[in-house]
Amino acid sequence: METNNEPKQTRRRGKTLETAILEAAWEQLSACRAEEFTFDNVAARAHTSKPVLYRRWSDRTELFVAAVRQHRDRAAIERPDTGTLRGDVISILLQLNRKQSDAVMVLAKFGVYASWLGVSAHELYERTMISDQPSVMMAIDNARVRGDITCELPESLLRMPGELGRAIILRDMRPLSEADIVATVDELFLPLVDHYERRARIAANQ
Repeated sequence: METNNEPKQTRRRGKTLETAILEAAWEQLSACRAEEFTFDNVAARAHTSKPVLYRRWSDRTELFVAAVRQHRDRAAIERPDTGTLRGDVISILLQLNRKQSDAVMVLAKFGVYASWLGVSAHELYERTMISDQPSVMMAIDNARVRGDITCELPESLLRMPGELGRAIILRDMRPLSEADIVATVDELFLPLVDHYERRARIAANQ
């Protein structure tokens, strides 16, 4: 009598199944056109059924947001400790470029996805990409502890390196070069930080 030695496939449940579905959804978003982002296609890619998806997400918009957010959570930025503001900001931008540029390129499809999903691009963008604190704040916090920065900086400046990096990625549809990152820090961000710091010192001495 022959014995079947092939291992049985473990049935996925709970968080394990949900993670696998969101991974499949991310793959679908990354590899396919907007109109191909359907529950049928994601279910097939995840080797499960469409009703399983509907028990967790009410529509494609909810699945879209969940897939992007899971990808972002897995691509979290680590706090740098280079000893300088310049080094810390460059480290953060290099991490963003390495870990999240693919998400930016997927989100370049927002206009198409938003129209096809029946929601606004602004809503999707807010729910997936920019509703949190700018990553550069980690470098600013380090600089404040060292005493390198004492003034208040506008949020528009704190968001500028990340927003500019995303704009360049969207323009070229490729990750940034290291030269792009260094130029953003040296030619734009640090001179503006120095401007606000000098202005604060002048005001304090008047």
